[in-house]
Amino acid sequence: MLDPKVFPYMCFVRFDLICKEFDAQFNVYFDDHIRELAARKGYGPAWRTSEMRGADNEGLFEQEYQQIYTINDPELFQSFPHKPQPAVTEKIPFRRDMTNWGRVFYRLLSFTEKDVRPGRCLARMEVSFKGSGAKLKQFESDHEKHVRRIAKLPGVHRAWQLKFLPHKNQILESPAGNYMAMFEVDAPENIFDPSLNADRIAWEGKYAPEFAGRHFAKLRCFTPRID
Repeated sequence: MLDPKVFPYMCFVRFDLICKEFDAQFNVYFDDHIRELAARKGYGPAWRTSEMRGADNEGLFEQEYQQIYTINDPELFQSFPHKPQPAVTEKIPFRRDMTNWGRVFYRLLSFTEKDVRPGRCLARMEVSFKGSGAKLKQFESDHEKHVRRIAKLPGVHRAWQLKFLPHKNQILESPAGNYMAMFEVDAPENIFDPSLNADRIAWEGKYAPEFAGRHFAKLRCFTPRID
C-alpha cells in the first residue's frame, strides 16, 4: 500500500516523440531511466504510459508519453530544458525527435488499493473546483468517497486522489483541472461506458465540480520502490 505520508507528492513528466524512427530505443532508455530513479532516495514507485487515442478521451489533447513518479519532495526535479539543446549522439538518437516536454506536480490526498493484480491502463479523470473554506473541505471529502466507490468496480485495482500543486519546478502549462482521480484498470470500459457516453459511477457529492478532462493511457512499465 502506498502511504501518502511517506510519498505525499506525484510528478508527471510528459513529452511527445514526433518521429517514430527510434521509438524502440526511446522506450528502452526511459524504462531504464525510471528504474534508475526508483532506486534513489526520495523516490517511490513509478509508471510509464502512452496515451490511448480514441473517442472516449475528452478534454485538452495531452502529450503522448508520460512518466509518473511518487516522490517525497518536488525539489527532486530541478532540471529544465537546455537552450540551446545539447548535441544529439548516436547513443540517444531519439533526443532529436523529442518535443513538447512538460512537468507538473500533484499532492497525493488519498490512495486505495483493492488487490495486488496489475492493470493494463491508467485512467485520469480531471475536474475543477473553485470553492474555499467549508465548501472546499466538503468537496475533497466527497471526491475521496467518489474515488473509493469507483475503485470497487470490477477491473479496477487501485486509485489515487490528487490535487494540482503549483511549483517553481513546473514546466509548460498547468493542467486543465485542479483535481484529478487516477485509476489503474484492466480496460477503459471498467470505469466509463462508451455506449452511454457516461461514467459508470455518477457523482453524488454536495458540490458538483466542473469537468476538465478524461484520458486513458496504456501502462507500458511499472517500477516499484527499489531499496
